[in-house]
Amino acid sequence: MIVGIDVGGTNTDVAFLSDGSLKTYKFPNDIGISRILKHISEKLDIKNAKLVVSASLPVNVIASRFDEIRTLSILFPGPGLNYRPYGAVLRGYVNHRGDLVEDIDEMEIERLLANSGFDAVAISGKFSIRNPEIEHRAFEIAKKYADKRSISLSHHVGSINYPLRINTTVVNSKISREIWDLTEEIRRFKKEFFYYKGDGGFIPWKIAVRNPSELYNSSPAAVALGAYYLSRIDNALIVDIGGTTTDLVELKNGEPVMMLNATVHGMRTHIRCVKSQSIPYGGDSFFNGKLNPFRKSSPLAFGGNSATLTDLLNAAGNEIGDYQKSRNAVKRDAAEKEIEAYVDTIASAVENYEPRTLIGTGYLAGYLLPEIAERAGKKFILPDHHESANAVGVAVSRISLTVYGRFDTERGVAIFNGELDSEYVEKVSGGMSDDDFIYLTVNRAREIAERYGACGNDLKDVDVVYFNSFSIVRGGIVRGKIADVVVQIKPGISCDAL
Repeated sequence: MIVGIDVGGTNTDVAFLSDGSLKTYKFPNDIGISRILKHISEKLDIKNAKLVVSASLPVNVIASRFDEIRTLSILFPGPGLNYRPYGAVLRGYVNHRGDLVEDIDEMEIERLLANSGFDAVAISGKFSIRNPEIEHRAFEIAKKYADKRSISLSHHVGSINYPLRINTTVVNSKISREIWDLTEEIRRFKKEFFYYKGDGGFIPWKIAVRNPSELYNSSPAAVALGAYYLSRIDNALIVDIGGTTTDLVELKNGEPVMMLNATVHGMRTHIRCVKSQSIPYGGDSFFNGKLNPFRKSSPLAFGGNSATLTDLLNAAGNEIGDYQKSRNAVKRDAAEKEIEAYVDTIASAVENYEPRTLIGTGYLAGYLLPEIAERAGKKFILPDHHESANAVGVAVSRISLTVYGRFDTERGVAIFNGELDSEYVEKVSGGMSDDDFIYLTVNRAREIAERYGACGNDLKDVDVVYFNSFSIVRGGIVRGKIADVVVQIKPGISCDAL
């Protein structure tokens, strides 16, 4: 039994999948996630279900409040390049092998924190992915000055490129508090659950709160997987007409097109997510003589206090919700003019994509997609449950963990995900090949995923995201190897849903 939830900008969609049977529900966000979960609990046995949640919160915070959230970026890069443009450079560093070469100056950190104005803290050590000791010690100091839920550590990002890891850690610190708040609300109803990632898989909440940027673009990813599951069309353009935006996501060979190293507010990051185009008009777009690219309230037809695109559709002859309220507020000719402008905007964007077939998702797709497709010269389909395709995508996806393995055969040790506790460290012997490094890291990813309930077929496809190795030579003799391996269980539809 799987429950998939997508918390969008306007509505929360829920999909319930059990023994091949699919049911979907839709709730307005205005009632709050706690009341939504309570209502779901009355309908479904949520305590015994696998619960997966997709949240557009990261995108919303990044889009609307990025510069408002003051972030103190603390860096421990060691000697070499100048990283001062990225933040405050302090004493203390570990080298490329994870050795502590220079200790931190605790008083220096204290002074910086005491004399800086900030809402969040990002702590980044250059080689912390090989030994996070400095980051953990700085974290303990920072907790005196900031809520620990607003402090992010770079080794949780798990990627090697330091400038991109700094940027990603800054993004994490800005959205961390929002994800923690949502997590605490959800855990009142279910202690263990999963978050849906922006690349089309899901991860345990404990991993997500440490690296919340993985949730970036999770709603477009959910729509992509849901649309494919419902239509089984390999190559198409998804037109998702939501309450706040209309999103375009392309499917190629049954998979959404991906974006690597996403740029967020001008900063390149380690974020890997589904590529989407977001147009700032949706069913709740405010109308005051013209359609505006923002939401002010729910539609009049659903108890709101201002006219929206949904109300324009009613004024033009449709019957959505309390359609008479819409017709009393908006004249038909004005409504038709703005609807035509919206259709032109979306059709113009759609024409730039190669696929000839459009898959409509979202609650207004049935009213608007036929005209958009005709204007763009495309075919279209509206699959069953298209109104909640995002939640369907969440429910049918598989767990998709990323594991970073760092090997040092001279010392005979392998460290996974940058952590030095016994769960993530194992002994290795000399003479290991590159294939051995990859094999051990892949196996570790599978072991962790199985621990969280992944079924066997979901563990077959594991991608090697990054690999690098080099020999350690002393006195002209090869003493061992150092290798970095990053693997990911490939996102996709779970065998539980097939």
